[in-house]
Amino acid sequence: MDTSRKPTVTQFTQQRLQDLKPNCTINILLAAYFIAAIVFIPIGSVFNSNSRSEVQEYKLQYDGDSPDVTGCSITESNAAKTCEVKFQFDDDISGPIYVYYELNHFYQNHRRYVRSRSPDQLMGQNLVYSEVESDCFPIITNNSLLLNPCGLIANTFFNDIISLSKTSLSDGYTLDTDGITWYYDNTKKFKQVDGFVSAEAKSSLLSCSKVLGSDDYENCKSYTDPTTGVLYYYWYPSDDSVQYLYETFSDVISPLEGVENEHFINWMRTAGLPNFRKLYGKIDSDFNEGDTLSFNITLNFEVASYDGSKSLVITTLGYNGSASTALGNAYIIVGVLSLLVGCALLSKRLLFPRPLGDIRALDWVHR
Repeated sequence: MDTSRKPTVTQFTQQRLQDLKPNCTINILLAAYFIAAIVFIPIGSVFNSNSRSEVQEYKLQYDGDSPDVTGCSITESNAAKTCEVKFQFDDDISGPIYVYYELNHFYQNHRRYVRSRSPDQLMGQNLVYSEVESDCFPIITNNSLLLNPCGLIANTFFNDIISLSKTSLSDGYTLDTDGITWYYDNTKKFKQVDGFVSAEAKSSLLSCSKVLGSDDYENCKSYTDPTTGVLYYYWYPSDDSVQYLYETFSDVISPLEGVENEHFINWMRTAGLPNFRKLYGKIDSDFNEGDTLSFNITLNFEVASYDGSKSLVITTLGYNGSASTALGNAYIIVGVLSLLVGCALLSKRLLFPRPLGDIRALDWVHR
């Protein structure tokens, strides 16, 4: 007999471990409910106290019904209208300060919306129409050009441009938009399309083949980084038949980044509720009471057609996140319910006691 696959003779492999049969008595239930109440209620109270005392949050609605800021509403997409949103601090605030945009009544959690994307395309695969048709329905092409990326999520990208315009203090304050995504999203879910190449060009007189290293890229394009002034040459495959993200949202997306743009990556992580916030950047500075902070916003994302609204939020974060008390309230509710159930069981035990059953009293045991 072949014994090569025979397991070792142990209590575990031979399934001889002693079984555990807990006896859930009324005393154990009472202890469990009261312990849950004793633990959960203080935790929820501490979370809520931290959200109210340590987290400082300021919010201004700049588009939609009854906005806090006038002159920032648009009725059509890509209006490129500019306006200013100004915050004034009523207390000292320590950085970093996180800048969010908030949308209301935008259902990113709709089943069709969530499914309308091609993960393979977002990971850089150069796919054709038939390979993305089922994934990206109903937004696949723009006239005769295949969209890359396709789908509802990518092509409803929030494209308002938010920039820090001025403060009441000296210059030197910046809105940092790097490092605002989840690490896994940034490294594992989004890549430039296969075949994309780019390189810095020392001079605009140089040819594409000289800068990019091959005659295959002779019809490349150029791009000047607006922050550094550095000139780049870049080349996308199938550029005559595909509309890439930088062409769909040319004011927001750099051709060097494409789908690796961090604002776009944040947008692609769909929200679970119709009212949500997404991180736009952070300001690593401290401010004093009475200081002001102003933002210039270029308005492109239209919300009037679906009765939505847009807000700008600046906030600090505590050890349990933002100023929301939802988590603390959840702990308190569970703790209070446990306390009520425990009190009800204890009252029942004290007022209407019932003796525990004794197996020796069973009639069939003595037959």
